This record gives sequence, structure tokens and C-alpha cells, in this order.
Amino acid sequence: MLARIGTSLIRAILGTIIVTGIVTAAGAAEPPASNGRKADTEVIFADDFESWQAQGARPPKNTWTVRRNKVSQTRVVPGKVTVDGSPGAGRGVLEVACWTEGSGSQSGGLSLKLGDYNHRNEGLGDGYDELYVRYYVKFDEDYRAVRNHGANLGGRDLTRNDAAWVGMAGIRDVSTRGYFYSGVQPRGELGSRQLEIGFYSYHLDKQGPWGENYPVRKKIPIEVGTWHCIERHMKLNSVDPTRADPAVADGIEELWIDGQLTIRKEDVRFRRVGNLRITFFSLETYYHGLPNTYDPTHPIRVYFDNVIIARRYVGP
Repeated sequence: MLARIGTSLIRAILGTIIVTGIVTAAGAAEPPASNGRKADTEVIFADDFESWQAQGARPPKNTWTVRRNKVSQTRVVPGKVTVDGSPGAGRGVLEVACWTEGSGSQSGGLSLKLGDYNHRNEGLGDGYDELYVRYYVKFDEDYRAVRNHGANLGGRDLTRNDAAWVGMAGIRDVSTRGYFYSGVQPRGELGSRQLEIGFYSYHLDKQGPWGENYPVRKKIPIEVGTWHCIERHMKLNSVDPTRADPAVADGIEELWIDGQLTIRKEDVRFRRVGNLRITFFSLETYYHGLPNTYDPTHPIRVYFDNVIIARRYVGP
């Protein structure tokens, strides 16, 4: 049975103290500069989007970076998670709205550094070998399946001058570029209201230039207009420098939807060097060209709330 973070601790984080930084075992907020330095910390980061300012368009300092462009808007709007007809606490949820201007891709959302990511002297720590990320998501009633990427975890080997950025696509052998990433994204037949959520992973053994979609062991349909609990687990593979190929096939990725395990892959190889760790998370949408129906007055909308990044399974 998975060890789960206690309900009382989660309520303290997302109800009483409302933090958007690193949370210590005692429940006190610390600045993100302490990332990766407290081995006894259960919860690394939490945000219920209640502390945003300026009409919900600006997060607290030293937390998220907001993606800003001409074809999206990321902000906190009035709302709350409702499960089985019962509304939760809080007054605001994150809204990521995107639209098309006729060509190109569209993206919006947030990114968060979980360790040194741009360079080795950021003071954010080394990152993590294993994380759980739990959040709630709702696709708007007018949402239809499109080519889309979603929330990502990844890292860069900062000992290399040519380390690629998380999200760089079309690369067959990611080890030659010193990075990895794995996204959780919605999928469905183009234009359909019926969706499912799965992985899109850039690891060492993927067979082509694009990410791998792991097999789904239990299909759980995603309903538009309904809140769903998403939780992912990433454990990086171990590294044995005495082997010809030091990357051991023991990395793990798991996905739960509404508390049900839907994907488990336990032979993933993300890295060949131990200093390559998880240092980046994004909560976003990325579309490869939206239909013209999604214009600035009628954007495609996705909502998120109650994000927790932790060392153990959280659960709905």
C-alpha cells in the first residue's frame, strides 16, 4: 500500500496557512531557494491560487513564472473544485485560456523551478530524484480534443554547455542533449468531447524523434466540465558508472486519475549521469494550432487548482 500524506497536513497547507513556497515539516513557509535541501520535508510546494494579486494575474513572489504571449491568458478567476456535487474550499482557480490568430501554436500556463535549472549557481539546490505531483483539472464545457501537450516534469544536465531545455521536441537521442522531460496531457479524437489523459515522455529508449505514449492499463474517461484529480509519480533511474551503459532500467512513471492507477511503467531510463535531476515543472497547455473557432472572444479554457508537489503519494 502506498504511503499517503496525511489529510490534516494537506488541509493545513491548502486551507489554513495557504503557502506558495517550500513547506517545512513544521508547516512554515520558506523561500524557494531552499529547494532540495530539506530531506525531511514531505510537501515541497503547494498552491491553491488564493494568494494571487492584481485581478488574479500575478502570483506571489519567487514562485511561478507566468507564460505571457499574444494568444493566451493565464490568471486566477472565481471558482472552486467540486467533486460529486460537493464544493471544496477556496474562492479562486487557475484559468489557462488560449486562442488562435490563424496560424502557429498556442501556449499558456505556469512554470516552476524545482532546483538549479538555468545555471549551476542559481541557489535553488540540486533538484530531486523522485516526486509526486497532484492537482485538479477541469476542461471547459466547450473544450474539444485538439493536439495538445500538458503539464511537464524534467531536468537539464548543467555540467554541459549544450544542455537542451525541457520541452525541446523532435530529438531522437536525448542523452546527446543532456535533458529529459515527461508530460501529462489530454488525448482524444479531434473535435471530440471524450478525452483520456496519458504520458508523453522523452526518455533514453523512445523509438523515434517524438515522445512515447505509455500503454494505458486502465482507461478512465475524462469528462469536459467536470473536475478530475490527477496525480503523477516520477522516479528517476539509478546510475551505475561501472557499466558500459550506466543508465539502469529501473525508473518509474505512474499516473492516477481520481485515485485510480491508470498507467505504470517501471523500466524507464531518463539519465546516464546522476547529477541530472528533476528541476522543472510546468502546469500549462500547448496546442499545435487551434481551430479558428477558438478566437479571442471564445478561447479554449482549462482550469487547475490545489497543486501539491511532494515526496509521497498524496491522493484525491
